[in-house]
Amino acid sequence: MIQQNKQLRMENVLSLRKKVTQIQMQQEMTRIGEILTKEGIKKNGNVVTATFSVETQGGQQLMDIEILVPLDRKIELPNEYNFKPIFNLVNAISIRHEGNPATFQATINQLNEYISENSLQVITATYSEMVKEATGQENINDMIIDIYVGVNPSIV
Repeated sequence: MIQQNKQLRMENVLSLRKKVTQIQMQQEMTRIGEILTKEGIKKNGNVVTATFSVETQGGQQLMDIEILVPLDRKIELPNEYNFKPIFNLVNAISIRHEGNPATFQATINQLNEYISENSLQVITATYSEMVKEATGQENINDMIIDIYVGVNPSIV
């Protein structure tokens, strides 16, 4: 079910935006975890990712992504990371994906169809909030991902 007028708000957010392969993205997530452990910082909410574009380079998919991690307090971060006191996405439409990530694209397609049918103007990247992660293959079908995209509130 698609919902309108949704908000995604986080405070004390670690942000990393860069172009990566799928493997490099997993490595970045591990590295972020190591930084938080070293600094004694805890996550204060779900990890959110945004994909701004995908291109193919040298036969590999390269994604322009942003990883957003809400933290329990302010922190000084290594240079390639940014600290955002507040991340606040408003006037978004949202859909929940439940199940295997292999069917994630079908959920995105459903959202895109809704956007098209309702003549909505998208004004942000698509943000994916990992509500329930899979800890292994045995529970990969139990994953829950909330998807948000900001739309223009104006009707013209």
